[in-house]
Amino acid sequence: MKRSKNIILVILLQVAGSLCLSAQDLHFSQWFNEPLLTNPANTGFIPDADYRLGANYRNQWSSVMSQPYKTMSVWGDAQVFRSRIQSGWLGLGGAILHDVAGAGSLSTTQVYASVAYHQMLGYSSLLSVGFNTGWVNKSINSANLKFPDQFDGKFFDVNVPTSVYIENLNINYFDMQVGMNYAYFPNNKTYLNAGVSVQHINGPRESFFNTDPVGYSNTIPPRFIGFLNASFKTSDLVIINPMA
Repeated sequence: MKRSKNIILVILLQVAGSLCLSAQDLHFSQWFNEPLLTNPANTGFIPDADYRLGANYRNQWSSVMSQPYKTMSVWGDAQVFRSRIQSGWLGLGGAILHDVAGAGSLSTTQVYASVAYHQMLGYSSLLSVGFNTGWVNKSINSANLKFPDQFDGKFFDVNVPTSVYIENLNINYFDMQVGMNYAYFPNNKTYLNAGVSVQHINGPRESFFNTDPVGYSNTIPPRFIGFLNASFKTSDLVIINPMA
């Protein structure tokens, strides 16, 4: 029985080691509270106002990590040229994100500006297209990091010099995202909205090193984002609002 458990453990470790791990962008689980980065076509898509402002803050894993993940953002957008464009308008907006994570105090700052165009299609639907462009800065404190050659078999000794040399402790690059959004509202009781966007369309390179390891690329691949939400008014007291 013990031998079979060991075989199963070895198989699981081999499978885990063969998986390709990927990092993830800064994002909030409540994506509807970060509309401009979910889809730049949402810029200026404000059914009941001329402008809007928002802020988000997240403190993650603080109960189990000495250095929890801290993510914050502020954003805003507005409708412009509503009276100059027949059955359409422009949206202008921007967002700022800042994140600090891990023992190395990996700090990320992102500043985006976005623009979108919205065109009515008849009286019951709206098509929107938009894009954003932004500047990204990342920095790290290597003094708080531990490397394999500092491990003595039991502990990591930070007083032991490491052979690892991080060439750039502070990096910058530009990023771009495009998106499309469609809304359908046949009456005052039904509303459907769907959108899709692609982030990192310019293929920016993100690395603290000047060269990539053999067989690997530090170019950020495209990230595809899709969303769908709806609102159904079933009575004067009940509105059903599914989303994904």
